[in-house]
Amino acid sequence: MPRRLDALTGSRLLWASALLATLQACSVNEPQEPASGHIERELLSHTLHIETGEPRVLDTPHRSIRITENRLFRVSQYDAGGTLLDQHRQYQSLPWANRTVDIQLGELQVQRETDSEGTFRLNLLDEDIVPVDFDQLRTIEFDARTSAEVHAEAVLLVDRELRTVLHEASELIYDNLEEDDVEQWVKRIHRLSELGLKEEASQLENMLILLTTGDPHLQGEFIQALDNSLQHQE
Repeated sequence: MPRRLDALTGSRLLWASALLATLQACSVNEPQEPASGHIERELLSHTLHIETGEPRVLDTPHRSIRITENRLFRVSQYDAGGTLLDQHRQYQSLPWANRTVDIQLGELQVQRETDSEGTFRLNLLDEDIVPVDFDQLRTIEFDARTSAEVHAEAVLLVDRELRTVLHEASELIYDNLEEDDVEQWVKRIHRLSELGLKEEASQLENMLILLTTGDPHLQGEFIQALDNSLQHQE
């Protein structure tokens, strides 16, 4: 009896081992499906937008211009078997950073580069803009583009009084300074302030101080003339 029991037990163990080996083989050979699905993004539109600020009629020489790059995507999510689970639209708006903008001022064209925030500062009294005929300047046109298909344009009008100010201010800043004495320099600075161009007045004052560094006597006369004019105003 014990021998028959041992034989039966051994037979069952062999059968169980064979079954386990078969199951393991099946699990190894059975193909594994991906654990997750995937996401697809389709570009629906790509545009640029130029923000010129308010008012649309430029009444000062300065204006901060901002450009954004906008994209619209269709986002589709699929499971491992390729079945669509979700679909929605995704909007993206980023600064148009470190890119070149064309600016048309009458017959003159200049370029400016945006910063990391997609902005640049327009200054109509910059040296490369001054050659324009301010008396005839009616509009300022901006053109930003990444390709023939993706571009944006914007226009600012120029106020009549500003044109007059620009014409006079450009002469005060850029006409030959060497022909004037220190009293004339001071008059230029004060006239710029009277025109509401305090930034340009300060820049001209600093430039003249810098230019006279090599002539301490002339520099001293200029600084004294500035001080005298300030005391006279008070």
